[in-house]
Amino acid sequence: MTVRGIEGDFSPVDPIKGKKSPAPAKQASAGKDKVQVSGEAKSLFQADLTKRIQEIRKRLDEGYYDTPDVTEKIVDGLMDDLLKTA
Repeated sequence: MTVRGIEGDFSPVDPIKGKKSPAPAKQASAGKDKVQVSGEAKSLFQADLTKRIQEIRKRLDEGYYDTPDVTEKIVDGLMDDLLKTA
């Protein structure tokens, strides 16, 4: 089976005039877009980050990362990352 492109002019037609509408002008928004993060979002992120760091420290203290299963998962992950960049 061969798929071919669709040929023809499929520009929108003005329903009132029956003529093709001109292509809309592209807006030059380079450098005008902005993102603002609220203070509440920043504090929620910071609280979540602090909680996560506490969990990691607790696991370090308990020796969680020294178990063979976890060590194997870490090595597997590192190998996957190294093979992706090679």
